[in-house]
Amino acid sequence: MAELDPFFHKINSWSFTKHRVWNRCQRQYYFEYIAPYVKTSPVVPPEKIRWLKNFTSKFVVQGQLIHDIIDQQIQLHCEERPMKPEEAMNVFVKKVAAFKTICGETFTEYHNGEIIPASFFASMETNGITCLHTFFGKWPEYAKRECLRHEEFDHFTTGTVSVTVKVDFVGKMPDGTLILTDWKTGRDDDEYESELQMAAYVLWARNHYLKSTDEIATELVFLKTGNVKPCSFYPEELLDKEVLIQGEFAAMNASYEYGDFPAKPSARECLSCKFAEVCPESLTGRA
Repeated sequence: MAELDPFFHKINSWSFTKHRVWNRCQRQYYFEYIAPYVKTSPVVPPEKIRWLKNFTSKFVVQGQLIHDIIDQQIQLHCEERPMKPEEAMNVFVKKVAAFKTICGETFTEYHNGEIIPASFFASMETNGITCLHTFFGKWPEYAKRECLRHEEFDHFTTGTVSVTVKVDFVGKMPDGTLILTDWKTGRDDDEYESELQMAAYVLWARNHYLKSTDEIATELVFLKTGNVKPCSFYPEELLDKEVLIQGEFAAMNASYEYGDFPAKPSARECLSCKFAEVCPESLTGRA
């Protein structure tokens, strides 16, 4: 098996983000999570991989900008200072304009040869403002909840597997019930298997706050439309999710050899892959 930097084993864990990459393309998973730590005969120099990791899909950037601004506004609330909706909107518009000025040069798609049209940035601005309007409109409801934490990485263990989570907002109701909220900035659907994500959050909260399953609720808040989808789990369902996580993590770590991570090329996914440049099977024409 390939020799990896010992630091890899210190940080190696399962996360919902890794789950998505693993099921989208195992070659991308290899480049993202293993290749930076290969010590002997790397397929691609680790320094090249680390440089490519600086690029981000235009769709991820769009959501991250919104999440960052929401997080800053929640922090104001936690510090007992008033939120600043107008300022938040202006900051968002300026950030979108900054990306437009440099033609999205940090976008993965741009690096892979796509021309980013002005219409994308116009849509990015419109969608972002819509999401922020929805958030501020809903906030009075959330302000009634005690804010326990927001946008913080944390860990728990299932079996021998370390799991990393990052809950957007953890609120506590007057009766002691916890509500774990995930802000969604995209479409109102389950394209990304959100139930697994929310189940992982419940497993973490059950351990972190020493709560029973029925004392923890979760919800997906779709900021483009304002729709809210509650998620609840029976203990048996959570056990099934733990088995899934443990099995998937074992598969992720069965080998660290490049050849054991097959590519799953598609024009759309390859265009958004930051490692298309070094993947022989990429469909972007860059390899």
